[in-house]
Amino acid sequence: MFALILSALLLLAAAPTTSTQKSKDVVAEAQRLIRQQRFNDAVNRLELFLETTPSDAEALAFYGTAQMYADRDFLKAQQTFEASFSAGGGASFWVNHSHQSSFDGDDLTDYCRGWLHLRKEGVEYVPDEGDHGFRMPYSDIAEFKQNRFKTFFHIKREGKHQNFRPRTAEQRETLLILVLYKKFAR
Repeated sequence: MFALILSALLLLAAAPTTSTQKSKDVVAEAQRLIRQQRFNDAVNRLELFLETTPSDAEALAFYGTAQMYADRDFLKAQQTFEASFSAGGGASFWVNHSHQSSFDGDDLTDYCRGWLHLRKEGVEYVPDEGDHGFRMPYSDIAEFKQNRFKTFFHIKREGKHQNFRPRTAEQRETLLILVLYKKFAR
């Protein structure tokens, strides 16, 4: 009997003890599914998690991301991102980050992919590979606007431009990012 109780206690000690640990696992899985373009799988996984933890800010943010890419319903995604922001999260977008200093056309030739996060504390870019990510408070951003190629946008800080194209390469996604930036930066 003692051995059975000891085994049960060891199993409980090895299990995640907080919803935050579980949330990180669910969000990491959702990010992986989104990168693999398995949007509906990400939506389903996040919906299951949010049934028991409806106010988890990060899960809500990636739920909005997965919904947006699955359905291309940018207004619905905006509502989910705003709910995430109210809960302490924000919005996350899978983007291409340009390494080019100027554009000859409306396509990227030198770029990397990663996550652009708009949060209460500011903007963060986390590349999938490499070390050229950044984090900056809204107060450090001199300009955040759409480029002349309407599917691109840039963030300007200290005279340096960071150019991006959203995953969908649609102007609607670019406009959603700009709208959320304005709301969150207030």
